[in-house]
Amino acid sequence: MSVDYVNATVAPAFVRIKLKPNRGVKVISIQNRSKDLQVHLGLDNPPLITPEAGYVSVDLPRKDQDREVARFDDYISLTQNSSNPPMIGIGVNLDGKLVEADLSDPNTCHFLVGGTTGSGKSEFLRSLLLSLLYQHSPQQLKIALVDPKRVTFPEFEDMPWLLSPIVKDSDRAIELMEQLVDEMEERYRKFEQAKCAHLDAYNQQLINKQILPLPRIVCIFDEYADFMAEKEIRNELESSIKRLGAKARAAGIHLIIATQRPEAKVVTPIIRSNLPGRIALRTASEADSRIIFGGSNSEAAYLLGKGDLLYQKGGKLERLQSLFAERIVLP
Repeated sequence: MSVDYVNATVAPAFVRIKLKPNRGVKVISIQNRSKDLQVHLGLDNPPLITPEAGYVSVDLPRKDQDREVARFDDYISLTQNSSNPPMIGIGVNLDGKLVEADLSDPNTCHFLVGGTTGSGKSEFLRSLLLSLLYQHSPQQLKIALVDPKRVTFPEFEDMPWLLSPIVKDSDRAIELMEQLVDEMEERYRKFEQAKCAHLDAYNQQLINKQILPLPRIVCIFDEYADFMAEKEIRNELESSIKRLGAKARAAGIHLIIATQRPEAKVVTPIIRSNLPGRIALRTASEADSRIIFGGSNSEAAYLLGKGDLLYQKGGKLERLQSLFAERIVLP
């Protein structure tokens, strides 16, 4: 097989080698060598081999002792001036730059997050939440948290940003989602009366009248699978998520639904179709990876854990290292 070496880039968890196939060499023939590389290089999993514009990337994992941590404090500073558009920190790219997602963008207004034990999902959710708190005051932002395992958000129990106490049981989770639907509908009635199309336009009118603006609301729902065992609960939650996913963006209400088990019976087509932003940390199987992305992409099964993730925005997939907050220090 004839290829030319282009260059290499060192990421926190892996080294990306760029190769340019010579004429007549098919990309699929390079991808088919992933298991050969696994054997010859003594890797735990086959390396990810991906076609890019003008080259093929081969991601080789760094040794555990050589892996770097993307520390939260190195990338996000306290700037409570209400970032507009509202941004959340996703992770650090190959160039060492923070990649953020715009909650007002139709492609990233709501998220589905999947990752198995050891993938770094809880740390990712905590850093994502902190990135919001560091940019918005409690008057500008309200947070709703669902934490059935009671271990993801303990440091956030008494923060002034909370819309309501952290939800830990299924009955209260249903009430919360219904509350968010009611809030969305009430906001749209206000927008209609004010002849505004979305939250930013409505808030500008309020500011001009020296009235406090309506806050954005972000609901982070950890371990969604824990609520899917009972059919009645599942149907009620799906109904609320469907309504919020379809309409809540312009009202300034956003969902981030996370699960350790992105199985077909948990992440149903209704859930997936209403959560356009996708983030996959390491999954337990290729099937789980395909369910998160809604296609044939099985790469998340071969991620390295500890915050190594794939971020899908629209049709573009990017490999990032999530931020890690060693200490939770609220602004």
